Amino acid sequence: MVSQESLHYMYRGTDQQMICAADAISQLGEVADRLGVSRALVVCGPNILAQSNVVQRVQAALGTRVARLFSGIAPHSPVEVLEEAVEVAKELEPDVLIAVGGGSTSDTCKGIAVMLAEGGDLHDYEVRFEPPDKVIIPELPHEKIPIIAVATTMGAAELSNGGGGFTDKALGRKILISGQGTAPKVVIIDGQALATTPMSIVVSTAMGQFRIAVESVYSTDHHPIADALALHTIKLLIQHLPHCQDGDIDALLQVKTAACMTMLARPGLGLNTAIAHQAGGLYDIPHGEANSILLPHTMRFNTDACAGRLALIAEAMGIDTRSMDHESASLAAADGVADLCRSLGLPMTLQEAGVPREGLELIASATLHDRSLATNPKPVYDASPIMSILQAAW
Repeated sequence: MVSQESLHYMYRGTDQQMICAADAISQLGEVADRLGVSRALVVCGPNILAQSNVVQRVQAALGTRVARLFSGIAPHSPVEVLEEAVEVAKELEPDVLIAVGGGSTSDTCKGIAVMLAEGGDLHDYEVRFEPPDKVIIPELPHEKIPIIAVATTMGAAELSNGGGGFTDKALGRKILISGQGTAPKVVIIDGQALATTPMSIVVSTAMGQFRIAVESVYSTDHHPIADALALHTIKLLIQHLPHCQDGDIDALLQVKTAACMTMLARPGLGLNTAIAHQAGGLYDIPHGEANSILLPHTMRFNTDACAGRLALIAEAMGIDTRSMDHESASLAAADGVADLCRSLGLPMTLQEAGVPREGLELIASATLHDRSLATNPKPVYDASPIMSILQAAW
C-alpha cells in the first residue's frame, strides 16, 4: 500500500548517505554516476532473487553498469560462501559492490571488500576478545572498494562500522572481523522492496534492532547522543512495528528508519548480541529470532548492574513507571519485551527455534570469544552465567 504521504528523506553523514523513499531504488543510476563507478558486482541470496522483483529492479536501475550477479549468499555468512564470492570478485575486478538483502549479504560484501584490499586469510582480520573487556582490532590500512547497500530487512548491518560476522563451522563459532573502510557509501531504503520481505523476517529483524537499542542504552560506554537515538528507536518501533503486518509502506519505512537510527551513534553492545551471534551461527537460527528469544533473559540478568538505565527503556516502551523503583521498572521492561515478541508471533524459546539442549554448552563456550561481551554492564568472566541464561531461554 503506497501513499503520497509515505516517509521520504535523504540523510547525509560524514562519509555515508541514506536515501529513503517508496521507490528509492530508482535513484541507483544517479548514485552510481555520482560515485564515479560503472562496473558493479550485484550480490544477493537465491531467495530474494527467485521470490521478489527487488534484484531485477536494481539491475534495471543500474542498466549497463551491472557487470555480474552473484546470488550465492547464505544465512549467517559462512566462510566458504565468502571465499567463493571473493574469487568471483577477483576475476571480475568490479569498481563497486551492490549488496541487495539483509545482514548476511551486507556482511559478505564487507568481507569481499576486506579481502580484495588486504589479501591474506580472513582469520588474519578477526577481532580478538579476552574476558572480561580486552578487545584487539587488527588494522586494515588499504582503501576498500565502495559498497552500495539496498536493504530488504529491518536489520541495519549496512550501517555497522564492523566488518561483519562469518560462521566458521570448522572452528565451531562465528568470527567477527575488523571493518575499517567497509561501511557502505550509500544505503537505499526502498519501501516497495521492504514490502516484498516475509513478515516473519520483518518483525524478527526489527526486534534485532530493538535489542541493539536496549544494549546501547545500558552498554558500559553509553553516552547521551546514543541514548537519544536508541530511546527514540524504541518508541518508534513500539508505535509502528505492529502496523507493518498490514503491508503499510509508511509503517515499513518508519520501522526501517528507527532500525537505522540506533546505529548512527552506537556504543558497544553486550551479552545478548554475543550469545545470539553464536547461537545463530551454530544452529542456523535467524539472527533477529535469536536476539528476541534471549533479550528478556539478558535484560533480567543485567538488572542489578544497570537498573536505572533499564528504567529509561521501560519509559520509552510506554510503561507507566511512576510507582515503580528502578528494579521493578527494569523487570517490567523485560516482561514487556517478552509480551511484544509473543504478540508478533516470534518463537519464545531456543528449543522452539531448533537448538538442542546438548548444544547449550557449545554456544556458551563460543560466546566467550565474542567482543560484544566487553561492554556488557555486568562483567562476564566465564561460561557459567551464559549457561544460566541459555538454560532459562531454552
